[in-house]
Amino acid sequence: MIESESPVHEEKQQCSSAGFITFVLGLISGTFSALLCKMAYDTKSIGISTDEVKPFTKPIMMLTLMFFGMVPAIFFWGIQQYFTVPEKKDKVPFKTFVILIIPSVCDLLCTLLLLIAQLYITASLWQMMRGSIIIITALMKRFALNHRLKFHMWLGVGFITLAMLLVASTSFFSPVPDGSNAAPGIEGKDPRIGILLVFVGCLAQGVQYVFEEKVMGEDNAPPLVVIGCEGLWGTFLSLLVVYPIAYIMPGSDNGSFEDPFDAYAMIRNSKSLKVLIIAFVITVTMYNCAAVYVTKYLSAIWHAILDNFRPISIWALDLAIFYVFLPGQGFGEPWIVGSWLQLGGLVILLFGTAVYNGSVWTFDGAEYSLLSSNDRPDDQIVKTEPDDDWIIVHPVAARSPYTSRQLSSTSSNSMKTEQSNYGAVDKRGSNEV
Repeated sequence: MIESESPVHEEKQQCSSAGFITFVLGLISGTFSALLCKMAYDTKSIGISTDEVKPFTKPIMMLTLMFFGMVPAIFFWGIQQYFTVPEKKDKVPFKTFVILIIPSVCDLLCTLLLLIAQLYITASLWQMMRGSIIIITALMKRFALNHRLKFHMWLGVGFITLAMLLVASTSFFSPVPDGSNAAPGIEGKDPRIGILLVFVGCLAQGVQYVFEEKVMGEDNAPPLVVIGCEGLWGTFLSLLVVYPIAYIMPGSDNGSFEDPFDAYAMIRNSKSLKVLIIAFVITVTMYNCAAVYVTKYLSAIWHAILDNFRPISIWALDLAIFYVFLPGQGFGEPWIVGSWLQLGGLVILLFGTAVYNGSVWTFDGAEYSLLSSNDRPDDQIVKTEPDDDWIIVHPVAARSPYTSRQLSSTSSNSMKTEQSNYGAVDKRGSNEV
């Protein structure tokens, strides 16, 4: 007999063609947006003080530009609706535009902390530490949305946690090898501060992802409206709240925590910085549009998984920039002793993601139960021949070659069945999932 359990939330474990395309576009654009942001930080220019050349360490300006890059999504939606027949147009209530300020505030807090963190840690370490978002999102879905995740999902979360701890341990190593051309901006700064900022930022981002999934799922809000409104609210809050506070607060940037006038002067006085800023805004637009569609087509967990895949391309491009494309110019990231730990953490990170996704067989629910025709739950196996014995196997286990070999040892005739949540495997060897 199979004991009844509370409903288990099923994550979408196979990408549709639309989900796959948006996932790839998000991976590419997200990779370049992170690298362009880091390169902008490392670019030197002249600000208000014309006799001083300094790096463009303006996290709040980059935050404002990021939100500004999300705004075009609302215009894309408007164009889409213009060419849509009236009966198929989206109907978005006013309250949806208002409540989207919640993920905007979360995104504002998250992005601000992550941008500041880039001043303390390298781009690849920054991106790999962001892998903790999947842990936070899984916990949010379990306790906030009351979704009961399966065993293999929690096992994957455990592997990802181990990867995060391994990556975080690199903060105890020297940031650059002796005698190398270190990337500017992180010298003399404690990387553990950057790691803490990333973790707190990911906590806010987990709330954002889960809220976005809830709004698009229950309120049926169009993805472009979600991302566009977040951009509008974020730009508004950055210009009218965050930047005035940063300008009033005392600091080392012309007496302020961050001087917006100095940031504008530095952009105006550097051609390369202008190019980087424009490219950053474009890639931010592409990434956020793709990422919100990943949440729509798949789930918030897949949005977090997208963030876990980005370190692969981030790290590869960072190393290529440092050693191949722009050697000796201070861009990119060198290989250090701690990089071996980053590599190990990355491998575990990818494996944990695969386990979470159900791509790796973990014996999750693979226990066999021999049922008689009187014991079979109707909602699990229907339309079977009377008086036939069946074995109920977890779908992942049913796809496993090991299970197939064990069950096919007494194979004879195949039989057909219709099932809903479980794979039904004939004890004589035939299986259908």
